[in-house]
Amino acid sequence: MAEQDVSNFSSPLSHRLPTVSASQALHNLTSSRSKAISTGLKRLDALLQGREPTLSSQSALPGGLSRSQVTEVYGPPGVGKTTFAMQTCASALHAGNAVVWVDAAQVLVGSRLKDVLAGLRLPDDHGPPSSPAVARSMEDVLDQFHHFTCPTLPHLLALLTHPSPSFPPENTSLIIVDSISTLFATAFPRAIDSFDSNQTSAKKNDAVQWAASRRWSVMGDLISKLGKLAATRYLTILLTSQTATRVRADTGAVLHPSISGTAWDGGISNRIVLYRDWLTLQEGDGSSQGKEVRGARFAGVVKASGVLYSGLGRVVPFTVEKYGLQELEISADSAEPGAASIISAPPLKRKRDQIADSQSEDEDAGSEEEFGWADDDHPLVPEDFTEEHLDSTNGAHDTLFSVGAEAAEDIKS
Repeated sequence: MAEQDVSNFSSPLSHRLPTVSASQALHNLTSSRSKAISTGLKRLDALLQGREPTLSSQSALPGGLSRSQVTEVYGPPGVGKTTFAMQTCASALHAGNAVVWVDAAQVLVGSRLKDVLAGLRLPDDHGPPSSPAVARSMEDVLDQFHHFTCPTLPHLLALLTHPSPSFPPENTSLIIVDSISTLFATAFPRAIDSFDSNQTSAKKNDAVQWAASRRWSVMGDLISKLGKLAATRYLTILLTSQTATRVRADTGAVLHPSISGTAWDGGISNRIVLYRDWLTLQEGDGSSQGKEVRGARFAGVVKASGVLYSGLGRVVPFTVEKYGLQELEISADSAEPGAASIISAPPLKRKRDQIADSQSEDEDAGSEEEFGWADDDHPLVPEDFTEEHLDSTNGAHDTLFSVGAEAAEDIKS
């Protein structure tokens, strides 16, 4: 008889992954789309299923994140990645399924999750979010919510790559790992100053090379185990990660996913990028044409069901409100995001006689007029940069490690 390992490592006498029959695997494959988990953005749900999005709020076909797949959502700090994960979590909980939330950096804010759950009402509920019907169902919904905190990368590997027989819990349809890139950045620092100061320069370089090689190995093993876990347990795994700056000679400094590589990118079925940008209405009546939408965010489907898209992919505009994500009901022809066209444009080649830092002031002024940056640079810092914005952005930079028991009690209290 196989004994359960108290350290959460599988016993040599037990199977690490459950056996799934061929007929059951075929049934799971054909029914995965009908049991997809909604992201709260209907057009994004359609794009993730390979369909053309429509502005109609009524959709006969379900959409969202398919089962048995790993999805990655990345973007700069304060763009709404955690709120995006909360919205997907609320969709799964309201559908009657269990959800596992793993904190890799900051502790989940329980009050924020309750607001998102209250905003996503059940189909037969049309009252306000604070109505007694929703308040009574909140306890039942949170009973299916399981919260974990992994302060280091070994904790995460022990939880997900060597799961115990009781993990994931029964009826789990979604596993969320919030800010997984923080664990890799802490476990494998890239800066030479992060190593022992008593080491020589050669030893530090060797340590950096070893850490980089070990990083690729751990990344490949982790994404492989996550794919097997999602396939055998018939669930969706959602990962959120930060961005890193990569400097190239042709494009300059650009943002890219903090976790990337051949093995990692191959194991990701869906990849969504979230970013902020200016949004100006291009069509409509005289009052709405040319109007700038404040607080607009964009979700770009870079990869869907293993299919890569060029540039930022298919883009869906939305805003982040108190009760979750709010999709902007505007067509692609009536809105023009500025960064989407600038980033996806081919890089300009330097002329043969061009010398670095030789651009004149007249050329600088002409470039500002060409892109319209000077017109959009209004002095709005005292009005827009409120304490709420500071809290939402600064929190993404700080890495906090704490025990998850207190956070779980705060969520259910």
